[in-house]
Amino acid sequence: MSSQVRAGLIGCGALSLMGILPQITQPDARERLELLAVCDVVEERARRTAEAFDVPLYFSDPSELIAVRDLDLVIVATPIPFHYELAMRALQAGKHVYVQKTMATTHREASEMVRTARRLGLKLAAAPGQMLSPSIRKMRELVASGALGKVYWAWGSTGGWGHDYEPQRQGEDVLHSVDPTWYYKAGGGPLVDVTVYVLHSLTGILGPALRVAAMSGIAVPTRQWRDKTIQLEVDDNSLLMLDFGDSTFAVAGGHSCMTGRLVTWGSMGIYGSEGAIETLEIEPLSGHPSRLYITSSHGLAEIGGEREGEYLPDSWLPYVDARHAAIPEPHVYADIMHLVDCIMADKDPIPSGEHAAHVVEIIEKGYVAARTGRAQHLESTFNLP
Repeated sequence: MSSQVRAGLIGCGALSLMGILPQITQPDARERLELLAVCDVVEERARRTAEAFDVPLYFSDPSELIAVRDLDLVIVATPIPFHYELAMRALQAGKHVYVQKTMATTHREASEMVRTARRLGLKLAAAPGQMLSPSIRKMRELVASGALGKVYWAWGSTGGWGHDYEPQRQGEDVLHSVDPTWYYKAGGGPLVDVTVYVLHSLTGILGPALRVAAMSGIAVPTRQWRDKTIQLEVDDNSLLMLDFGDSTFAVAGGHSCMTGRLVTWGSMGIYGSEGAIETLEIEPLSGHPSRLYITSSHGLAEIGGEREGEYLPDSWLPYVDARHAAIPEPHVYADIMHLVDCIMADKDPIPSGEHAAHVVEIIEKGYVAARTGRAQHLESTFNLP
């Protein structure tokens, strides 16, 4: 392979316009990633995007992008209901795939994507790459080392869900009037859009879950975007309870309500017989913890040998320097560049399809648990590379 991975991007919506494209077209990213083509079903948006970011090719039909011979990697950044079909078509065409969260709408779809990539010897990275975060990896390390003793329970929350406010939805031209309606229809909702982050974090720290119970419903049945009233078809208030075995439990929530000082978007806590970890600060553009509070019955090197104190990671997200940290979605940039390195070095991505498929099963069976009032057993598992 050459010194660059050649990529095509499917989906020129708000995420791509405000984050992915400004990130991957920076000079340092272009040294290893060459963006050859973009695609959007709104042809004018695809054309304008290609012009704005100096991309050679644009398409309105994903099949035409996938058919480009020189592509090594297809980045799927469409609404979630299209992830499975597009990722499968790219894999079957011999392309490596990065798929945005949530990986698919069902565990069956996600599992088929994993099997197909494995069978064809292709790399499949599925967002979000929470386990690339130095803080979250430190949380996993402390739990695994026994620094917290026996873990009793954990929690994670993502409040404030909604996309109406984003600048790419406030203007009049095709690049600034992206309709958010799909988020509130089948295949959308806070569990797949935002709770997925803390689900990846909690399972990355504690391991695969064994059962899920849930309560879920629609609290506010309509959203307003400009002069359009959107009727919600998905729950906007969900609470999952996870059983990790050995009497270790966790709670994960996704809500359209406001957040506060104690529970912010993406905040977490883990509590054991000998210690605890809580997130004190969440970096606003990436959603990753940037400051932790740690307490332990034993002095820990991470907090200067003390029994309690604050911990700040000594490094940023991989690939993210000050320039990238100032651009929205730096965590997505880190995910993509990690996959680029994995393609070039023939390594397994840390944001693996197996991990993402497990989270898809949690969400899918969480809705079943809420509907039936019965906890659901989970069949999937994963290993972190």
